[in-house]
Amino acid sequence: MTHKATPLNIRAIAIGFATDMFLTQLFVLALMIVLFDPGSSSECLAQRIDFRLLDLLGLSWGLLFTGLGGFVTGRLAPALRYPNAMMTGGLSLLTSLSMNGEPNEWTYIVGLILTIPAALTGAWMSGRWRNK
Repeated sequence: MTHKATPLNIRAIAIGFATDMFLTQLFVLALMIVLFDPGSSSECLAQRIDFRLLDLLGLSWGLLFTGLGGFVTGRLAPALRYPNAMMTGGLSLLTSLSMNGEPNEWTYIVGLILTIPAALTGAWMSGRWRNK
């Protein structure tokens, strides 16, 4: 009996997307603990930090977590890792678009451009990892 691969593996997409979202939320929680610690000084660190740095941190770590989500998706659906990882990246992109308050213009544009390629890069790396 031959098993024909279906284009989308909903389980792999869901687990990859959940990986991305969980790690992103964990990062945001850690950042909030560090930045908004009222006992750190009389003035909250969030009032002293350059928010461009926060935008850059959020963008870079967010893309890293999307790449990890694509990696997980690619490992779980190796036959068609790229279409599945593209869906994972698409879900991450839609979530990002729906959750952003007032994004910085350049991080918003870079995020729009690089989210799906980050997931596809993760899927590519999962294939390279598998071949070792």
